[in-house]
Amino acid sequence: MSEFLFEIGVEELPTTEVPGIIQQLSEKVPDTLKNEGVQFEKFEVFVAPRRFGFVLDGLSDTTPDRIVEKKGPAVNVAYDKDGQPTKALLGFLKSNESTLEDVKIVENYVYITKIQKGIKTEEVLKKVVPQIIYGLKFRKPMKWGDGKYEFVRIPHHLLAVYNGRTLDMEIFELKSSNKTIGHRFVRDDYFEVNSYKDYLEKMDNYYVIPQIEKRREFIIKQLEEFEKQGFEVDKDVSLIEEVAILTEYPKMIQGEFLEKYLELPEELIRTTIKHHQRSFTVKKNGKITNLFLAFIDMPEDVKGNARKGYERVINARLEDARYYYDKDIRVPLESFNEKLKEMVFQKELGTLYDKVKRIEKISQHIIEILGLEKKSDTILRTARLCKADVGSHVVYEFPELQGIMGRIYALKDGEPKDVAWGIEEHYSNNPTTIEGAVVGIADRIDTVVGNFVIGNIPSGSKDPYGLRSKVDDIYSIVEKFSWDLDLKPIISAACEELNKELPTGLFEFFENRFELYNTPLRYDIARAVRELWNKPLRGILSAQAIMELVGTDEFEHLLVGFERVHNISRKHESNYFDSAKFIQDEEKELFEKYLEVKPVVLDYIKHLNYKDALRKITELRPFIDKYFDKVFVMVEEEDIRLNRLGFLKTIDELFSEFGDLTLIEKKLQA
Repeated sequence: MSEFLFEIGVEELPTTEVPGIIQQLSEKVPDTLKNEGVQFEKFEVFVAPRRFGFVLDGLSDTTPDRIVEKKGPAVNVAYDKDGQPTKALLGFLKSNESTLEDVKIVENYVYITKIQKGIKTEEVLKKVVPQIIYGLKFRKPMKWGDGKYEFVRIPHHLLAVYNGRTLDMEIFELKSSNKTIGHRFVRDDYFEVNSYKDYLEKMDNYYVIPQIEKRREFIIKQLEEFEKQGFEVDKDVSLIEEVAILTEYPKMIQGEFLEKYLELPEELIRTTIKHHQRSFTVKKNGKITNLFLAFIDMPEDVKGNARKGYERVINARLEDARYYYDKDIRVPLESFNEKLKEMVFQKELGTLYDKVKRIEKISQHIIEILGLEKKSDTILRTARLCKADVGSHVVYEFPELQGIMGRIYALKDGEPKDVAWGIEEHYSNNPTTIEGAVVGIADRIDTVVGNFVIGNIPSGSKDPYGLRSKVDDIYSIVEKFSWDLDLKPIISAACEELNKELPTGLFEFFENRFELYNTPLRYDIARAVRELWNKPLRGILSAQAIMELVGTDEFEHLLVGFERVHNISRKHESNYFDSAKFIQDEEKELFEKYLEVKPVVLDYIKHLNYKDALRKITELRPFIDKYFDKVFVMVEEEDIRLNRLGFLKTIDELFSEFGDLTLIEKKLQA
């Protein structure tokens, strides 16, 4: 069994390209080798700021022999009228190193079957590795050599070691070797490696950690060591990932900012330090301190210059933040709404102020539908202020604090806590306040409807305004708060606010998203309840109730019976029937059971108890079975036939309260 180590050294990688490189190598390398018949036991991708590559271990020495079948010319082309092989056939055989004995005829075509001997794995690697590297795609590739070459960044060296020796290949006019380079700020001389183990050991000596997961661990270990002194570090996962991508050898340093900046809101301090200097804030006894932790890409900060540089920049940024914050708190939060009149939300949808007015109106509709009049004042106040902080100086400089600063400023103005938190939480898909939930739904509906009105409709993978996730958020919020909310009148109200008619395909868009929202339960159940999209809580509860019963014998028989009811009545438009016209005992018995079951089922549904409603409706099962065993619906007498169809249509409508149950996969067949 063999090992192959590959690395391409490049200039500094953009952080945005790293996830794509990892994903592409993780997919392309094993897939390509498997297609070539190369077997291996272990595969690992590594990426650092100035290099990336992979290692394969447990490689087979050769690919297995394969039986190859090739299609040749048609029979009338391969043989002449006397049945002798033509030049076309002989040329085909020669090019494939075959003889007439290898020929077989299938459907008037000549085929040959031959055993293709295995190829040495190292020969396969020489061929496919350059193809894989040339085939990598990047967001913003760099060109060089008069535009002849294009890659993520200009490459400088190529390491290719197969079982301890250099595997000859050439990429971008670079010839492979068994040499690589260490950390650029420590030891930037080239050195030889003969295996992956040797590579990792020497890289450690040269202050490079090639694997991103090992750099994550190294970062976390240093932060945790610092916490042993009685501190608590904000170990932000995304920041740890960013530092791991940016550094080959992440070394922690400690710094301090001026204590006077501790007067600023904690969120503002944390954002300034995290987003603008990629550093970690530190707490003690639950309170933020003036300490921060940063990571440099070198073994140590010998003269403390890196620490001083961080402190100088962070103090400067905090001074800017304090200036903007002091300026903002001189005026009420609501006053920033005036600035929204100058800020375009979307070109065809007016300003942010226009959007706020629409959010207020849509929120009012939601209040009325849900009966939230007692919370009306705080909900509408939240709607009024929900975008105000966008006009503030701090949010202009630190846009990631949108909503957070709204909450901070609202509390300073003496607004109710529910209003303040509602301002922040209306951006969240998991709000805790009713205010944040209602305004969040209103905001998202306005955005989705508005974009459909102006033709910004998601297609394929393109969804620049995130409309799919906004609809998913609406369903998530409705489910969390158990709100029996009908979305159709709200969507219609949103259209009215824009003075537009309902856009084509809008309801279908919501319906499709609702099916996907429920798919984690089971795809056929999600499909069955999709028609309940406009009352999402009911659809969700129905799906959960079905999930509990599906697969049981009783429910399976019910589905078969219901499908017979549905199929025979679906084209019948009227649900009118006269029970006095029932002739057979079986239809009278089903009618009596229906009269008993219907009010109970509807009462359960009214109180959103879909579990018991579904169990109750299953009591119709034996009566439906008996009905279809004994009653012939499509009789010649028109009045009897129509009466029976009207009755079955009524039963079908009761079942439709749970969705379209015919779409649920059954063990039994109708």
